[in-house]
Amino acid sequence: MAEQTEDAISLKDVQLGLDNGQFTLRKPTSGKSDVWESFSCVIDANGKKLPFVQCDKCLKVLPFCSHKTGTSGLRRHSCPITKGQTKLAFTKSLLVPEKFKKETRDKCVQFVCQDIRPYDTISGKGFTQLAQHLVDTAARIGKFDVCEILPHPTTVSRNVEMRAQSLHKHVVEEITATISKFGCAVTADIWTETYRKTSFLSATVHYVNEQSELHSRVLFAAPFDPSTSKTGENIRRHLLQNLRVFGIDATDMGKKIIFVTDRGANMISALREYTRLNCTAHILNVTLSSAFGPAIIEKSPEIASLLTDVKKLVTYFKHSGQQGKLKKSLKQSIETRWNSNFDMLNSVLEQYEDIASVLTESNNYDKIGRISISTLKLLVSFLKPFKEATDDLETDNTAPSASLVLPWSVRLIEHCTSATKDPLLSEIATVCVTRLKELLSADSTSSHSVHMLYKIATFLTPNLRGLRMLDERGRQNVIQGVKEMIEDLKFDHAHDEDVEPTPAKRPTVLHKFSDWEEEEESCGSKSLDVQIQEYRTMKLELSSQQNILQWWNSNSSQFPALSNLARFVLCIPATSAPSERAFSLCGRILEERRSVLKPSSVSDILFLHGNLK
Repeated sequence: MAEQTEDAISLKDVQLGLDNGQFTLRKPTSGKSDVWESFSCVIDANGKKLPFVQCDKCLKVLPFCSHKTGTSGLRRHSCPITKGQTKLAFTKSLLVPEKFKKETRDKCVQFVCQDIRPYDTISGKGFTQLAQHLVDTAARIGKFDVCEILPHPTTVSRNVEMRAQSLHKHVVEEITATISKFGCAVTADIWTETYRKTSFLSATVHYVNEQSELHSRVLFAAPFDPSTSKTGENIRRHLLQNLRVFGIDATDMGKKIIFVTDRGANMISALREYTRLNCTAHILNVTLSSAFGPAIIEKSPEIASLLTDVKKLVTYFKHSGQQGKLKKSLKQSIETRWNSNFDMLNSVLEQYEDIASVLTESNNYDKIGRISISTLKLLVSFLKPFKEATDDLETDNTAPSASLVLPWSVRLIEHCTSATKDPLLSEIATVCVTRLKELLSADSTSSHSVHMLYKIATFLTPNLRGLRMLDERGRQNVIQGVKEMIEDLKFDHAHDEDVEPTPAKRPTVLHKFSDWEEEEESCGSKSLDVQIQEYRTMKLELSSQQNILQWWNSNSSQFPALSNLARFVLCIPATSAPSERAFSLCGRILEERRSVLKPSSVSDILFLHGNLK
């Protein structure tokens, strides 16, 4: 691992970088000296080792350069872990006696019960860091009354706000330059908490940074004024105002900002002037909801009876106390999420024999006896690809998902088309095929069609560049879309400002015949048609596990225009799940202290949680 020079960064900058999460710590893997039991190396955002280390005990940052001073300077560090200590003692952590472990367990029980806290609070990273800090402080100064060091809740609240403001500046600096040049995507959603009925608008920004890494940052969960109705105009104003605070001006960015939301009428109205994509997971959910709606399901009585009987069975196990006799918990379906029906059906199928045994013992076998295992297997097999598609599309934001929308749409159509041949599934599968084909409609104005951006994302995924899931006309439409988008967004010129001017060539006698010379064509001046042709026909050296964005970074000199477009298109998420996850966290935050926590504090906590690493 290369080491940067000490002159390039100051000790103060390093300390600030560690505080705001810009830098991280890592134990060296090659050092054999026992000094490294108490020091960690400082690593920058690019994974490079800085010429600084931090004491694991007192957290002091010290300069360190392996080829200049070695570890002797670190051994002279006067760490105030023990009073009067003049030289750091390099000893491993002491084993904690069982007596103290038991006392700690008792205190943890008392803590969660007295303060009504979830059990997993004890294993939370924030809690363990606080506990370790208190232990380290006691080691430095001796025994003390913990009330003397713990701040008042008001102090914590005030510092949360201050920390959020401080980190906000760092985040704006990091994202502004990148997204103004290469664009970004924003997922947005609205949620209303149940206690005070306060509505929040959340936004998460998605972009590819200078190191070709996909990043997603929760920006805010901004509360609405209680007197403000959730009209399209009010949503647009609220969203754009809060985005400008983070240096994202949707008006100025034009087509370089893509919104991904659900299909709520007010959200569609709010973003009518911008490029807005439908959340694909919502579309799949609506597809299944339509296929299993009352009008369709009554034409498939055996499937309808199965769903009713399985729901009754799961409810019985939940309410009768029989659940504990099974190895795994049975899953209950949720009315608004059709994938939860797969989870419910599959949980029964996986434990069918065990469930039958439990019910036989209690003389309730009829509760499962009327459930046909063959029909159950059939329905689970039909729903499984929808579940897999949703899981793939709702990624954890570390890998591109835009390129999966087109392939999964085609694969699900093939799956449902095949299912129409089964008498039990025929009606349901036919509706699914009809709704899914709307996703692949050639009419780009269709409210359900796969947007050209998602098709381009598939083309810019090297392993799928052949677009074999489309016919030849469809492939040519996508390639034409690539050309138009690069020209429209001027991505063929995006690197011009970074290129050093070519020095003038010294004239030779041949310059007299320059009108007959062959013209040189650099990689950067290749026509777009040439780049596309070379990309489509090149020998591919990319494994299925290799990072797609890193591949484009490595090949950016050969395909400059395409690589710039890839940075933009591949940051677009397939679903609005990131904003939904933010609201899930909002719910947990408000549930903890919902009677006293201000809505503005929720946004600060959410922002720090997502950005303070």
